[in-house]
Amino acid sequence: MGRRWKKFVRGPALLALVSLAAAGCGGCGRDTGAYPASVAYPARKDGIVVRLPTNVPTQPEPNGELDEGIFRINARGGLVVNPADAPPAVRDELDAFLQETFGNPAGPTIRGDDETRSLAATLGLTDDNLAAGSKLFRSRCQECHGVNGDGRGPTGPWLTPHPRDYRQGAFKFSSTRGGKPTRADLFRTLTEGLPTTAMPSFRARTEEERHRLVDYVMFLSVRGRTELEVLRAVLLHGEEGLDRDVRADAAEVLKAELRAWARAEGEVIAVVRPDVPDDSPELADSIRRGHTLFVDAKGAGCASCHVSYGREGKLQYDVWGTLLKPANLTDVKRKASDAPEDLFRRVRAGIGPSSMPAASTLTDVQTWDVVHFLKALPYPDRLPSDVRAAVYAEGK
Repeated sequence: MGRRWKKFVRGPALLALVSLAAAGCGGCGRDTGAYPASVAYPARKDGIVVRLPTNVPTQPEPNGELDEGIFRINARGGLVVNPADAPPAVRDELDAFLQETFGNPAGPTIRGDDETRSLAATLGLTDDNLAAGSKLFRSRCQECHGVNGDGRGPTGPWLTPHPRDYRQGAFKFSSTRGGKPTRADLFRTLTEGLPTTAMPSFRARTEEERHRLVDYVMFLSVRGRTELEVLRAVLLHGEEGLDRDVRADAAEVLKAELRAWARAEGEVIAVVRPDVPDDSPELADSIRRGHTLFVDAKGAGCASCHVSYGREGKLQYDVWGTLLKPANLTDVKRKASDAPEDLFRRVRAGIGPSSMPAASTLTDVQTWDVVHFLKALPYPDRLPSDVRAAVYAEGK
């Protein structure tokens, strides 16, 4: 096993990785073809997070206890509801709708009225594309992300951080203003991987294959969100929580999700990069201002979560109900792209699923100041001497 995997797994996870290697995650191993026709998307059984607690543990959950940890939120003042508590008739009706509308892993599809089918086609979520994506997902992704994209494949509960659960409809690394990511965002994550996690680069796969995987991830997200929203309404308010009935409400959630994905392309944050030469007095001044904004609670306020620039970050919950630490920004290697334009968008819009707020009050110039500081932060020799003394004080 390579060093990278050892960083993210412990104990029984080593056994799970035997199957991961056989599946060929990330471009190695063998292609397994289509799912058998007998395989169905499993009904959701894990908890649905309604409200996160303010009482956050100081220690991470034990490895391998993903679902147990999420249900512990109830004992900490939050609210997690259990799909097992849904009325059987509602569950049966919802399951029937999901099967009729989305098919099965061997034959994924999106059925519905004219608007639904048109939106799906516009997004590239055609039967042919989804069938090709499903085959690739089976051989390359399901061991971590699960058959239905729940992040609970055989290896999933043992990896830190956990593989993404697509069913929430939320993604962290987006170029848009808090909505869905664009296709290009997902394609970039798939191509580059997430270097500080177990998510590998899929650069070895062809561009066509990567696009088909993007199609299928979007499909799993739409399907999962449709199931999630109907269950949430019923579990919180009973059948009175439905606007009409199970099928009608599920069909509306589906259309709303497809519309949101379609809007994403028009919601990309525009970025104009300033012409600030490297090693110039102008850049040094920008870094100084960025440092001040970083530590000032009335500026960007980054230091309130990224304590000691992330070296002492405190655990917090993400929208999936799992615990994470804010990134250590002094590390050279970062989880997602640290291209200046991507950092600009991340500072400006925040990372909603991980509770990182948007610095929406900053001007463009101030946002670039923070970006210049973040780019220089891992490299002491790139910081002005006064900033370097503050960041890399003795013992840090």
